Amino acid sequence: MFKMKKVYFFTAIMLMAIGAGILLSVQYIMHKTNSTEFCVSCHSMSFPQEEWETSVHFSNPKGIRANCADCHVPPSGLHYLKAKILAVKDIWYEMMGKIPDREAYEKHRYEMAKRVWDDMKATNSETCRSCHSLEAMEISSQSKSAQTMHELAKKDGQTCIDCHKGIVHFPPEIPDDVATNNIESPKTEDKQILDNSKPLYNKSISTAQTENGSEVRLMPYATLTDWNNDGQQITAELHGWQQAGAESIIYMELGKRIIVALLEEEAKSQVKVIKTIQDEVTDSEWKEVLLTVKIPQGQLTTDLTALNQVGNQLNQTHCSSCHAVISADHFTANQWIGVVNSMKDRTALTAEEVRILTIYLQRNSKDIVSSAH
Repeated sequence: MFKMKKVYFFTAIMLMAIGAGILLSVQYIMHKTNSTEFCVSCHSMSFPQEEWETSVHFSNPKGIRANCADCHVPPSGLHYLKAKILAVKDIWYEMMGKIPDREAYEKHRYEMAKRVWDDMKATNSETCRSCHSLEAMEISSQSKSAQTMHELAKKDGQTCIDCHKGIVHFPPEIPDDVATNNIESPKTEDKQILDNSKPLYNKSISTAQTENGSEVRLMPYATLTDWNNDGQQITAELHGWQQAGAESIIYMELGKRIIVALLEEEAKSQVKVIKTIQDEVTDSEWKEVLLTVKIPQGQLTTDLTALNQVGNQLNQTHCSSCHAVISADHFTANQWIGVVNSMKDRTALTAEEVRILTIYLQRNSKDIVSSAH
């Protein structure tokens, strides 16, 4: 009986020792595979390594360096275990030569970046928050745009990766099947537009003429009413507002700088003034105006929903590459001008797409939407 207990005792000790050995070995392997030296030992990792070494996460005035695992491996828990298990596939891909050169790396850049973004989103940017705390930030000492975005993040419960994509590694080119860099406006109606009870909307920046032949530059979404169609051209009324001293511009609303048309000098004389108002907000005189214009039918559409889809798609595709999409009704019409101008250079938007996006956001801004109810 005593011998049996002794056997059980030593067996238990041996099993505990084996278990401890396995545990320590796993821990050692986990620790070693977390090292930057291990990460960059793969040939394919030489490309992101170059980008990391030129980033603020590698070298900065405070002397704080974020290594590969600091950003890509959650510090603990199930997310840590999941990241380590899924990383096995990266070793397999390396062995199979999935990314033998830079061309292959660029080909897969979007796929890899999207996977990392999705993982960080799922973990509420756990790796970012291990160093950066929104609650600990002195937001008042940040730049104006950073203050705005961090306050917005607090209010809407956004996570770090919503805005901070591409902070270390170059952002990927969006593939053709995902991007909408060349979004087309709603297609031209094949048949002659006859129902003049519906307003018409300009699809893109285009040129119209006044009754005396002067040129008018119509902006996307410019709304035309009381129109007639001769089969080729539309003759219609453009309604809007002009601010005193800036008669070359027609805006959609009083005091709101939603541009609908730009007038050349000769066209200004064709504008009919309906009434004049002193606007307290802008502290200036505004005139409600009408202008008769002629424009080819092909430049116009009756489908405002399709036109709005173009603007929304631009917002969803281009603006979401750096931060969470901000809904149009978050800012006022006038605020959107500065917001878009501060962000446009970070996107691949053309000048016309910037104009379409700006006017879409302005037309659906919080002060426009609220006034419609």
